[in-house]
Amino acid sequence: MLLLRYLSFAFISLWLLSACAPTTLTPVSDIDPKRYSGEATILLAVAGNSNRGIRHLEIVSNEAPKGFELYFRKAIVKKGFIALKLPAPSTGVRLKEYSLTGYYGCSRGKRGYGFGTAVLKRIEPGKRYFLETIDTAMNTTYPDIPPSLCSDAKRYGLQCRP
Repeated sequence: MLLLRYLSFAFISLWLLSACAPTTLTPVSDIDPKRYSGEATILLAVAGNSNRGIRHLEIVSNEAPKGFELYFRKAIVKKGFIALKLPAPSTGVRLKEYSLTGYYGCSRGKRGYGFGTAVLKRIEPGKRYFLETIDTAMNTTYPDIPPSLCSDAKRYGLQCRP
């Protein structure tokens, strides 16, 4: 009986942990595709010296205040760039929320949760924009590309400040 309870608990726990969300960028609410005329690429840098990586992102805009969510299940990003395709034109694009690995399940508790501060006033279809850097070691964001990612930034056509 005790073994059956343990197995039931383990199965339910695994099911809940694996059922957090999809690994694709999905709208949280219904968005009218007729409003948009294409997609823009939004780039987020990920830096840090810890073992933590990005587990979850939520990007919002004035046109989609409930945003778009992306959960990383297998390919957790610990360093480099995350490229996202968002409907454009859009205004007020920002990183509403992110969570880091190294914490339990899909929780967004204070230790593994953060939010962005940068805002892209307007994005246009077919263009590429850098939003900000998420530092996984400090659990914070900042507007510059870190020097350690400057060579990668050139691949995306981004300029690094010295």
